[in-house]
Amino acid sequence: MTDEMQSMRDDIAYLKAMAVSGRDGAMSGGWIMIAAGSFYGLASIIQWASLTHSAGVTPLMSSLAWLGALIGFFVVLFLTKRNQGSDSRPRAIGLAWQGVGWGLFFMFAAIGIATWRTQSAILISFSPAIVLGLYGAAWSVAAAVTAKRWLMLAAAGSFLGALISAWLVTDTAQWLFYAFALFMLALVPGVVVLREARARGE
Repeated sequence: MTDEMQSMRDDIAYLKAMAVSGRDGAMSGGWIMIAAGSFYGLASIIQWASLTHSAGVTPLMSSLAWLGALIGFFVVLFLTKRNQGSDSRPRAIGLAWQGVGWGLFFMFAAIGIATWRTQSAILISFSPAIVLGLYGAAWSVAAAVTAKRWLMLAAAGSFLGALISAWLVTDTAQWLFYAFALFMLALVPGVVVLREARARGE
């Protein structure tokens, strides 16, 4: 009987540890998504304003907006990485978005080099499609880990958004669409994930 009680206590302790690490991983992933959606979404709107000469926005202001978004995103990425729990299934969500963050960093570095070499802006114009494709990959991982259908819808929406963005590649309106996609496919889901994680912690 004593062994059974000890085993039960061990099981309860294990489940509690899983719940705590899962909540930490989900909250980390939530903050990463919120940062990506808000920072890059706002930068995309400023990019559109620069291209359409709206509100007196200059190309320099647009470049600074993207740089600010990059710095802000990696600050959040660094801070949330320190707070993640031990290995667990939900932690994979945060890891997937960390992978996307690093992938985007090197992708934009590569695009910058290629743009400088070719003196063509087409690669920069195509970058939203690449980003949304990576978002779809991250959402697919999250959906597979958590078995939540709405995450699979987010993945499908990201992949569809990548195709739409590619169709709009020669239109300045693509940057408004990109901002909308980031708000709907990163910012809003990030808020939902964060609220769910906090609810589980109450």
